[in-house]
Amino acid sequence: MTVRSSFDPELTRKIVRKVPFFARFSNEELDSLLEQTNVYGCRKGEVIFFENEENQQMYIILKGRVKVVGFTPGGLERVMAFRQRGDYFGDMGLLDGKTDYATVIAMEPCKMLVITKSVFDTFFLENTNVLKGIIAVLCERLRESWMFHTIIGTNDAESKIRVTLARYGKTLGVPDSSGVIISKIFSHQSIADRVLITRETASRVLARMKDQHEIEMAGRHIKLLPAFFDKVSQCELYRALSAMQDNLH
Repeated sequence: MTVRSSFDPELTRKIVRKVPFFARFSNEELDSLLEQTNVYGCRKGEVIFFENEENQQMYIILKGRVKVVGFTPGGLERVMAFRQRGDYFGDMGLLDGKTDYATVIAMEPCKMLVITKSVFDTFFLENTNVLKGIIAVLCERLRESWMFHTIIGTNDAESKIRVTLARYGKTLGVPDSSGVIISKIFSHQSIADRVLITRETASRVLARMKDQHEIEMAGRHIKLLPAFFDKVSQCELYRALSAMQDNLH
């Protein structure tokens, strides 16, 4: 990565303000934090850090998209998550100084605000309100991880995809007059990687959903139609995950 000296401080402030870690910061605290950080640029395909590589920096995406991936014993890439502007990663390493659980790769040219451990310690560890925010974020991450492992442990490919699309609709959905458009672009391969099935299986399931008027394409984006939500509400995996998540809150 290379240091980028030119960036819009007002836009950066708005993006950082939306990160849960910084929601309780005063304007003065936020300005002081930004004065001690740098913005870095990276190229498409560049690895930000590798799985099991010691990382003591937190990254906030100001521009571009990255993918969070793991690798099977055979060396196949498995996409675990996508991150875009306003998202962040690397925070676990700041808390315990240990290695991260995944590899992060830029999907397009990116700009990222980088917060080092020394800056993090200065601003976070003596602020009780901020620590409460960190705990809340970590708890939500644990819930997400638990849901992901529950989904991939299911043998029913259609249920896997249905629940995953429902989750994307909830977290990335933009409602319109006839359904919910998932704001990120997902290929059949990326969906297959997400739930550990083959691309061919994912394509068959998605084609069947399209034929049954549960989904349609809005440009390159998947749109969830009313019939999809009727079907997913009857899905046993979805019901089980919803019930268990309610019990965790």
